[in-house]
Amino acid sequence: MKDYALIIMKPDALERELVDTIIQRFIQDSFKIEMVGYKCVTEDLILNHYQEVIEKLGDWFKALVIKDFVGKGMIPVILSQEGNDAIANARALTGATDPAAAAHGTIRGDLGNDSMEAANRENRSCYNLIHCSDSSESYQNELKLWFSQDIAKVYS
Repeated sequence: MKDYALIIMKPDALERELVDTIIQRFIQDSFKIEMVGYKCVTEDLILNHYQEVIEKLGDWFKALVIKDFVGKGMIPVILSQEGNDAIANARALTGATDPAAAAHGTIRGDLGNDSMEAANRENRSCYNLIHCSDSSESYQNELKLWFSQDIAKVYS
């Protein structure tokens, strides 16, 4: 059985030219690339994407994501893997949200060069290269945000 996961290459991955390197890490870990997109981030897109976090953390986080993401490019990628654990496996390969705390062997642990501590001190988002859906529900919601409705239907 084929299972799906969604990752999104953040602006720092694009700026550091790590997109191919990151995709190769997923391919080496038995993922297949189903669909690759590109979005120039709008305020509406990023606020919808981070809606739950904004509700939890408040207006300071809302202002941060607008400042750090709007007008920049991001690359959503639909991945597939045999079995039932594509999201869990993709998250394990991605590593901890804070690159400074991410284990060696993970994407953020091996390629990350930032920390939450530095980001907080400098009042900016953490440069952690990649977003990875954390559940089937977030996968479904994010799929509809980052891809067309027709594509979302195919990979739901």
